[in-house]
This record gives sequence, C-alpha cells and structure tokens, in this order.
Amino acid sequence: MRTDIQCLRGLAIFFVLLYHFFPLVFVNGYLGVDIFFVISGYLMARNLTNSKVSKVGDILEFYYRRFRRILPLYYLFVAVTLMFVHLYLGDFWWSVNRRYSLGALFLVSNQVFIHDAHSYFHQYLADGTSINAFIHTWSLGVEVQFYLLVPFVFFGLQFLKTSTLKLSAVLVMTLIGMTCFLSINAQFAFNFMFLRLWQFSAGFTALFWREYENAKLQKRLKAAEDDNNGTGFEISPEDVATCAVTILFLCFVPSKIDPLWIRPLVTFAAAFIIFMESKSCQVLKSETLCYLGDISYVVYLVHWPVIALFMSTTITSHVFCVVLTFVISIVLHHLYEKQYLKFDLKSTFLLVFLLIVFNVSIQYSTRNHSFWKPRYLPKVQKIVEENKALLPFITAYEKPADQCVETDFQELYDKGYYFNYCRYPRGKGNLSVMVLGNSYVLNLNEHIRTQFHQNYSDWRYLFIRDSYGFFHDTASDGKASLETMRKLVEENRPDVLFLTSRYSSSLNEPIWDEQKDQMVQQMNDNIAFYEKYVQKIYILAPLPVYSLNFVNVFLQYVTRKPAELETLHLNKIEVDDYWRNGRDRFDMIKCRKCEVFDLGEVFLENGKYLTFDRKSMLAYVDNGIHLTGPAVKKCDPIFKRIANHVMETISS
Repeated sequence: MRTDIQCLRGLAIFFVLLYHFFPLVFVNGYLGVDIFFVISGYLMARNLTNSKVSKVGDILEFYYRRFRRILPLYYLFVAVTLMFVHLYLGDFWWSVNRRYSLGALFLVSNQVFIHDAHSYFHQYLADGTSINAFIHTWSLGVEVQFYLLVPFVFFGLQFLKTSTLKLSAVLVMTLIGMTCFLSINAQFAFNFMFLRLWQFSAGFTALFWREYENAKLQKRLKAAEDDNNGTGFEISPEDVATCAVTILFLCFVPSKIDPLWIRPLVTFAAAFIIFMESKSCQVLKSETLCYLGDISYVVYLVHWPVIALFMSTTITSHVFCVVLTFVISIVLHHLYEKQYLKFDLKSTFLLVFLLIVFNVSIQYSTRNHSFWKPRYLPKVQKIVEENKALLPFITAYEKPADQCVETDFQELYDKGYYFNYCRYPRGKGNLSVMVLGNSYVLNLNEHIRTQFHQNYSDWRYLFIRDSYGFFHDTASDGKASLETMRKLVEENRPDVLFLTSRYSSSLNEPIWDEQKDQMVQQMNDNIAFYEKYVQKIYILAPLPVYSLNFVNVFLQYVTRKPAELETLHLNKIEVDDYWRNGRDRFDMIKCRKCEVFDLGEVFLENGKYLTFDRKSMLAYVDNGIHLTGPAVKKCDPIFKRIANHVMETISS
C-alpha cells in the first residue's frame, strides 16, 4: 500500500475523530468521510483495472476480497456493540439501537437513516441527539453498496480502449454526479449511494489521469523530447501536492463552511493528492499518520459506540473515551484484524458464518431474555415508566371524546401530501371553528376543543406537513398546502380560525428590509385573505426550540446524571435571542381580528423555560419535539380564556 494513501487515510480518520469528539469546535471534520470515499474509489479502480473483469468469476473474486476485508471485523462490532447498548443504556434507547443494528447487519443503515429522516413523526430517530451506537455505519452501507456496483462500471469501461476515453468518461460521471448531489435535498443526498458515486468516481479520475499522464510521458520519451528546456519558472509537483494537502486542513476551521463548495474542494483535493503520488511531502510520509491509516477501519467502527455509551460533557470523559478508542482499536487491529486477513477461503467463510450466528443470537436474546432488562430503584423505575407512557405522541394516550365524521380530503390524497383532516359531529352551539397548521394541530386541537364544551356548530381541523397556515418557506409542498388551506377557509367560512404550528428556523432568517420582507408580506397577505371570511384569528407564537429525543435524554439524566437535571431547562435569554427575528416578524403582522397567544409563558419560571415538571418528574416535550399531555394540560388556562372570550363576544 502506498504510504501517501495511508497517510491520507490517517488524515481522514483524524478529521472524523475531531468532529465527533469536539463537534462544536471542528465543525467541518465530517469531510473526512468524503476523503475515505475518494480513496475507496481509487483503490477499487486500481484493483479492477489490474485484474480485469471479463466473467462472473472475476466479479465474485472481487466481492470475496472486499467482504473478506470488511465483514469479520464489522459483524463482530455489530454484535458486541448491541450487547453493550443493552448493558449500559436505559431501555428507552433500545428500540432505536435495535432498529439501526438490524440495518447495520444488512449493511443498509444509510437507507434506514433516509427513511427516518424523511418520516414526519420519526425524524428524531435519525437525529444527532439520539444515542444511537450504529448511526455511523451509514458510510459502510454506502461503501458496500458501491462495491456491489463498481465491477459492472468497470466492465463497461473496458470497452473504452484508451486512457483518454476512460478519463473522459469518469470525469463526466464525476461532474454530472456532483451536480446532482449538490442540487438534491442535502440530507437525502448525504446518505444515498448513487448520489455519492461522484466521490468514488473522483478516485477513478485520479487513476485514469495518472495513466493518461504516464502514456503522454512514454510518447515524449519515444520522441526523444528534451524535458529540460523549461523557462526556469516551474512549480515542482511536490509543492503542488503540499498545497493540495493544505486545502484538506480547511477541515480544522472552527466555523461552518458552506458544504456546497467545501465538499467538492476537499473531494477534488484528495483525488489530486492521490494522482500526484507524492514521495517527499512531509505530511504524506508521516509514520504516525501512516499507522493511523493502518488502523483507521477499526478506529472508525469503535470510536462512535465509545462516544455514544460513555462520553459526557466533562473533559475527563473526553480523555477517557479517546484513550479507550485507541486502546481497543490497536488491540483489535493487531490481535484480530491482521490475523483474519491471513485466513484462506474456507476459514474466512467459517468465521463470517459464526459471526452471523452470533449476531442472530444476540438480536434474539436482547429482545426476549429478561437478563438484559435494567434494574432501577423503585422511585426511578416509576419515573421511567410514566415518561415512556407519554410516547410516541399525545394522541396515543389521550383519545378524543368524539370520533371524526369526515376525514376524506381527496385533493390532498391525489397530491400525496402527509396530512390529517377531521370534522367532528355537530355540537350544541352556533359557532364554527377551524384549526390549521402542521403537527401542532394534532398536538393542541383536543385541549382547545374541550374548553368550548360543545358550544359550536362545526369544528374541523387540517394538519399538513411543512405547513404553517399563513406563510410558507422553501419546503416543497409549502405553497401548495397553503393554497389548500385558503380554499378550505373560503369554502367553510369559520367564525374562529386557529393557526397552530411549530415553526422552522426559516422564520428566523435575517430581515434585510422591513418594508419588503417577503415572509412578512406573505403573512399579511394571507391573514388579510382570512379576515374576509372569519371573525377572529388566533395565532400560536413561536415556542422555545426543544431538543429532539427529549424524553429519552431526560430519562438518561434521571437514571445516570440526576444531579445535572436542571441543565435541561432552557435559558430565556438564549431562547429570546434565537427567536429575535421570528418575533420581530410577528410584531409586523397587520391584522384587526388577530390575537397571538404565547404558550411559552406557562413554562417560564425564574428566567428558565421548564422542560419537565419538578414535582411529578414528567417531561413537557416528547421525542418528536411536540408537547406531552402534562404540558398541554398546563396550557389549558390559556385555551379556557380564549374559549370564554370567543363564546362571550362572537355570535354566528
């Protein structure tokens, strides 16, 4: 193995480690994974170019070599990590780790991540706040899926007879792939193998560019050209390689750099370094980096479970986790990884088979045997069980008093929207009420409706994903869903309209011109439209930004760090500062019939927004950053005041 490539591997894993151990400082270290993809692309291209791909046996031989390298260590890691998850984490973290351990077992955890990240009520599973010891296996999933594809790519490239044609083909593949990657939803593209293919292809480019240059050199030698007739101003290849390595050091910059340009820059810099084949660049012949590159696969697999299971906010825990990562990695590398790579075909298959059996038995045991169940003190166990009962969402444990008499909304079905529509049975009054917004409609609707005590003639709600009821951001369905809500209001002309939404960070974008701010204009235009048909509009103010997976994090503190529980409450100054632009926009709303109601005030105490009840020890926020039943109950006085005011002042 080339020393410069091993040093490049060492740099890549070093960036990843810095990013995961110190995410608030080394915010660009995630690009180390991109460097790994480039290296893999180059190595696979070199192997397949040297061995040729002409028959099925060649493809199977390639697969065997790759899986022999990856699977014995990988399957050991999956089984042992799942065991430690059940030994060291509370059972409230088990479901997400079981889910992702299965994805890891089948090398498709990147696809599981994509599914969860785009599932409205399951986004918390894929969030960084989740203690998920398998989340980093997404990159192994991408790599293995690439390995399954790459022999067929090179089978096709063999029909191109010259290095010029091959270089042109992979360059086109790289540039088109990069354009697609940068143009598509970032979270989806990040985990999808076909959209990552351009980075592997950048590694192909390094190989075929080198072949192209070597062919040119041969032609010059045959033509007996004199290469010493330079102008005297020629930059040496080693200086160029050093500059390319320096570009990679942008990963150390402690402020976030726009991925739209830093990712391509680092990717192409890594490919260029491989192409240069530098032998004198000091960084690329470092023995320390070379050894770090040798153990990089083990380090990558080991470091994240160590962080997930053992790391806290203290310096001591950081040092402990760093040391433990390297101790485990070095031992595994020398006593296990290097040894199984010496196995023949039969021994390798037997080892992998035994590891699969081991994984299956661990998967079964952790799901069915009481041995793994954690034991808490009775008081702590009660807190755990009562908070787990608040999951997954308020509608699971607070059932509505009435069933919907109308739920069909064909227009939304036809458009494939994620929505929930309901019209309740006729009440005993004359008022008509409508509730519009995103999932906070489901979160708050029943408690609001209860305060009216059936004193309405018509009550209906509509929740549409990524909709806010009176403005939209860049979400794909935002504008169209807003049009649907406007039409619903126009057709039904409710007396009272509630706009209840959890707002995204787009509400908080800078206000460059108060007179021309497009979001404020949207708000005022849509509210003016609603005012033509309704008598009163109630708008939910921005709530504090809660953390995803809050119940699980809260229970983690209850069971492991009870002395630090108070740190989970939110500082009012920080919350107000975060929502400064959003609240300024709300202040610019022009509406004669509107009232903005703020639920945050009921949780405010001594400069903190409380996130749990100190007496009952029940969380106010669930894992999906919706309010729990106890939290919504705490808001009932506000809903009661609104309901009483409506019934006293509005006549239909």
